[in-house]
Amino acid sequence: MYRYILLFILVLSGLRAFPQLGYFNSPDSAAMFPKKYGAFEHYAFVLNGKVIEHQTLVNNPEAQLNNIFPYPIRLGGRRYLGAVYFHTEARYAPPVRDINLPAYFINGTQVSPYQIRLIKMELYKRIAKSTQDTTINGILYRGSIHVDTDEDFFADRISLPDLIAKYTGLPLENVIVHWRSSTNRYSYENEIGRIIENNFPLYSFKIGNLSVQKVEVDLVRFARGEQYVVHVIDNSYNWSNAKAAAFFAEPLAIDTLFPCYVPDFDVQDDGLFTHTEVQPAPGKDLNFYLKKLSSTMGLPTVKPSTATQIDSITVQFIVLKDGMIANLKSVESDKHGHEDILTAIKKNACLWLPSIQGGRPLLFKRKMVIFYSKDQKGNIQSLDGLKYRYNFVQTNNKP
Repeated sequence: MYRYILLFILVLSGLRAFPQLGYFNSPDSAAMFPKKYGAFEHYAFVLNGKVIEHQTLVNNPEAQLNNIFPYPIRLGGRRYLGAVYFHTEARYAPPVRDINLPAYFINGTQVSPYQIRLIKMELYKRIAKSTQDTTINGILYRGSIHVDTDEDFFADRISLPDLIAKYTGLPLENVIVHWRSSTNRYSYENEIGRIIENNFPLYSFKIGNLSVQKVEVDLVRFARGEQYVVHVIDNSYNWSNAKAAAFFAEPLAIDTLFPCYVPDFDVQDDGLFTHTEVQPAPGKDLNFYLKKLSSTMGLPTVKPSTATQIDSITVQFIVLKDGMIANLKSVESDKHGHEDILTAIKKNACLWLPSIQGGRPLLFKRKMVIFYSKDQKGNIQSLDGLKYRYNFVQTNNKP
């Protein structure tokens, strides 16, 4: 008897909720275009908290889709492969997301609050913000954030409207998007995904094993007509760049001049590391970093003939777990031009990557010397080299 029960469970768990799959390993394949659609077979339809028969949804003209639970679930003593939630009463409506947020723009193109958290902060050039409310396509935004960056953010991404057109051929007015994680096991609430019913152009995706894994389609018959739920199953769903996520946590509080610098980070010295397996570093290499500092200060990358003297400044700061830096200061008496160097370090704080020990980021106390040349009047002419200091022991990076 138990063998038959076990066989039944195995058969049930092996059923597919979505018969049409789309794998992006060969994105130009004609097989990407669905030949037929699923209809949420073996899924429960739940209206206002009660399980209903699929075909009775059309009897509820005000029914709206809440969300989709794409994992095995037991409701009313019966097992389903998932559940689709609808409501006609406000008390069963899902909480409203993404309200009171600013409009986000990357190189002049508006993006969603999720895409802005994917940018590489180390490549940004300028950030501007406005606290003035603005309305775009009928939606009210609490201000706006504009990021100009050297990153070609959209180069290997496909917009959501283009993705729908290319891989389903469906008209946008008949589409509801269910964007979710590719995980097969439910662990926390965000993994069930989110419903996108409008503003499709704000979303864009990378295609491949590390991003959108597949697209699936299910047909739902509402009283108002047929709608297609396009499931975008994304390996990078809910992922964000740690530095960008921290940066945009309070978007309108952003310091646009020093976006990755924290002036008054509170920490005890015994919580700081000075030696780790992977040490914090500013981007590609020290030469690249010096060029960025020089560019910020308006200095040439090659020492000019006007440089007649060599000098240095020793600074220390904390590299935080998300790669931001904090508590920058000079550890020696200030000289002419030192404040300009400190300002350049703050402006280029986004370049830093955190220290790693045992696979996790740590707080790191970084001390370094920047060598520079100056003219006879004491004006800095070029930045010439950089050394790290470890308890007064130098590295081999000589200028």
